[in-house]
Amino acid sequence: MDPRLFRLFRGLFLVVLCGALACGRSSAWSAEVPQELKDRQQQLLVAHEKARAAVVGVTDGMGVGSGVIVSSDGYVLTASHVVEGRRRFRRNGGGDPSVVVLMPDGSQYRAEILGRNADADAALLKITEAPRGNNGFPHVAMGRTSQTQPGQWCFALGHPGGYRKDREAPLRLGRVLSVGSRTVVSDCAILLGDSGGPLFNLDGEVIGIHSMITSLIIENRHVAIDVFTGDWDRLLARERWGELRAADNNLVETDFFGVKLQWQDFVPKVTEVRAAAPAEKAGIRVGDVLLGIGDGRIADRLDLGTILALLESEQSVKVRVLRDGAETELSLTTGRMPAGDDAGASRQGGRDAGEDDEQRQQEIMEQLSDNRRIGPNEKRDARVLKLFETLALERREGVVAIRDNGPLLCLGTVMTEDGYILTKASELNNALRPEIVFPRGGRVPVREVARDYSFDLALLKAEGVSLKPAVFRDSPAAVGEMALIQDSRGRASLPTVISVRAHEMENSRRAFLGIKPETAENGVRISEIIPGGAAERNGLKAGDLVLSVGGAEVQTSQQLIVRVGEFQPGDRVPVKFMRGEKIETMEIVLTPRFTNENPLLPLYDSLETRGQFASVHAGGFPRVLQIDADVYPSKVGGPLLDLEGNALGIVIARADRYPTYAIPADSVQEVYRSLRAQADAAAATAAAPTAAAPATP
Repeated sequence: MDPRLFRLFRGLFLVVLCGALACGRSSAWSAEVPQELKDRQQQLLVAHEKARAAVVGVTDGMGVGSGVIVSSDGYVLTASHVVEGRRRFRRNGGGDPSVVVLMPDGSQYRAEILGRNADADAALLKITEAPRGNNGFPHVAMGRTSQTQPGQWCFALGHPGGYRKDREAPLRLGRVLSVGSRTVVSDCAILLGDSGGPLFNLDGEVIGIHSMITSLIIENRHVAIDVFTGDWDRLLARERWGELRAADNNLVETDFFGVKLQWQDFVPKVTEVRAAAPAEKAGIRVGDVLLGIGDGRIADRLDLGTILALLESEQSVKVRVLRDGAETELSLTTGRMPAGDDAGASRQGGRDAGEDDEQRQQEIMEQLSDNRRIGPNEKRDARVLKLFETLALERREGVVAIRDNGPLLCLGTVMTEDGYILTKASELNNALRPEIVFPRGGRVPVREVARDYSFDLALLKAEGVSLKPAVFRDSPAAVGEMALIQDSRGRASLPTVISVRAHEMENSRRAFLGIKPETAENGVRISEIIPGGAAERNGLKAGDLVLSVGGAEVQTSQQLIVRVGEFQPGDRVPVKFMRGEKIETMEIVLTPRFTNENPLLPLYDSLETRGQFASVHAGGFPRVLQIDADVYPSKVGGPLLDLEGNALGIVIARADRYPTYAIPADSVQEVYRSLRAQADAAAATAAAPTAAAPATP
């Protein structure tokens, strides 16, 4: 594999820059909905309603993050790295920066930084202004990490990409995958900007604070809430200690400890013990599973590296291992800390374990594939999907696979019995002989009859078929409502949740030509054609020199961007360009700006991986639901089902590590009617008899 590509995936990335359904809904469930799903849905709605008012944005004027209020007088938990930037301190004369807490309603309060435990990435703030009301600040209770177990359901709130007044903190649902004394790992998808936000159990108690992520969707690291409660007095006393480590120091393999480990489902199993190393002298054996060192439980690689880095050379410590099904405690004396203090490697330096750890590299690549092994505690494991089996199979006829000479392009949603299907338009670009494949087998050719570029929906028609259309729900989807994505055979594939209610996307009214421009000597050179854009659709090519847009000359990239921005999506605009020595003009219908302009992780918008992990047409939709799924681009286009099998919309795009978007049901129906009218009009025109030519005298 190209090492440049691998560098996009590997390693840990700090998360630095960082109405509702009625509670009585359960009485109206159909009998087929499993009671476990009913209970989980009810718990989630109640807990989210209790928790959402206490989730805040945190900013010091340079960086952004999240936080959660845990007392009526304004104590706020957040991540240490959200409020510890060195540049911020220098700008403030060496003192702490001023911090602003942003409430869900947009109101702002000044706050001060109290203590920070950088070893665990924990920080405590205190709002310094009185609450503007009679009931104190909205707040939530703190739970206990010691009572949190792998497999437990949880949900995350926070502000990915930064606080926005027009968007409530998006909800993400998942399960706890691993628990350590310092760290909780979950598959609740978080992003940059979520740092410092809360992880809740389904009782609405905070069990963690968002800290770090990797490229892998199952590696979301949260500061264990017991860190805050255990260090509460020190944090109140404004103590500052520790150093944040964001890369595996690999100390466990050195003579400081002396074992090699194989990690699976966050469980470290000893595969080799180095001769004469501290581990061998302590009696650790191949096959042992490391459970804890000292008083600490181990959550993952980075947690283990931090535990070891905090030990001294030649320090006596207890090591707990699982051997033959029984827990055993051993006494170990550490070796000498490696020269250069590799254990102190932080985000300013340090060795990424992915650089020379073949096992880790292989694991990352397997986890990034869309047919990866699913761990036993993930929200999509087989036992969880079994709960959705009945509703998925009952509605399996409403989804089809769309293929082109074999390869899967995307999924489609059946709209009528006589063969009209909606799907994601841009995934059909360059298809030679598309066909639909039915969940129960069989296939027929399909042709595109109309397209909506704003919603990126295409209307397809299959002839001579009798289909069973998806059933769209009349009522809107609510935040916190659990849903299901199907696979190409209609089976339950990925449980999800409505994260943000239906809304207009920010770029939906910004016109887009679909190129990446660069200023040239005599105009603006097209350095890249964006797949699925207006430029590609009309035949512009990389290397063409754009001379004017809409009759106005453009001489720089900025002038072109400004000029295109003066139009609206859907406008037909003349573009003059030079190709070789020839000057040409063509009319181009502009689209909304549909690219992921600011990917929070480069993996999801790099040239090497474009369209592989995230959709190219990933935004600019006039109206969407946001869900917390990590569906692959080739798996969009199918219906998003509620717990009774009704379609809440059509899954349309994955934009980043998270989120995924769906076109809501009412917009789907509106677009379908429009496209069907276009298709019928075109068919009528094509079928109309040609008027006879007058006879020549």
